[in-house]
Amino acid sequence: MTTAHTQNRRILIVDDNEDIHHDFRRILRPGADTAELDDLETMLLGGAPESPKPPLFELTSACQGAEALTKVRKGLEEGAPYALAFIDMRMPPGWDGVETLWHLWQEDPHLQAVICSAYSDFSWESVSARFGLTDRLLILKKPFDAVEVRQMACALVEKWNHRIASQQVEQALRRSEAQLRGLLHVLPDALLRLAADGTCLEFKASRESAPSAQLAFVPGSTLGDALPADIARGMLAQLGRALGEGTTQVVEYELPVGGQPYRFEVRIAASDAAEGLVLLREVTRRAPVEDT
Repeated sequence: MTTAHTQNRRILIVDDNEDIHHDFRRILRPGADTAELDDLETMLLGGAPESPKPPLFELTSACQGAEALTKVRKGLEEGAPYALAFIDMRMPPGWDGVETLWHLWQEDPHLQAVICSAYSDFSWESVSARFGLTDRLLILKKPFDAVEVRQMACALVEKWNHRIASQQVEQALRRSEAQLRGLLHVLPDALLRLAADGTCLEFKASRESAPSAQLAFVPGSTLGDALPADIARGMLAQLGRALGEGTTQVVEYELPVGGQPYRFEVRIAASDAAEGLVLLREVTRRAPVEDT
């Protein structure tokens, strides 16, 4: 399986002309056949190569659109998708380039593509009519320039890898957020999520303390709306320290709930630069700690 740590350089060449396949191999894998001899020469004679070698791509050939579709499916099944396909526009007697790409994108929507055409009757407008505006497709006019082909291959393969890596990071972040949220919701403490200005973003009452369920923390309200003014100011100051210093602030407050005083241990920590998490644990029944 291609991962964020492994660069996918697999390219599919789809063309009914065998000479075109040889041209792509010459352009995208220059010196591939002599690479081992070059390395041996460097080892024996010493010295570094005169210039850095261009990246070598892993090329696969298909002569018709249906064959290309089979190879794309096989790559996906084996966990080795193609990053890019160069597709000829006209490949009689089978699908043309647009039809081929439509089938390939149905199978693998992440595939980057270049349609190659030597015919003036083929236009970007005709492609847009089929696919709409897309950033996954470029047009290459024949006869093509080697530098242009190499630039397209490098840019689109790098784009594929960057997009997949970004998706993997986003998925990992979502899993981490879900795990954290699950962990916070099984805690017996009441949970309050605050913006830096003291606005309540989320509140979860304690499952084990009836008084905490009566605290009037409503999303969109402020600390001053739910707490006495002096306690609200003190908690906001502690929140500022937690956000500014990256430390956990632990304090105790006596809060009036339902007309009765209850004592809460309050732990305040920064979840990021603009938000804080507050855990409120009722400790009314706990014996007070005597000063020594």
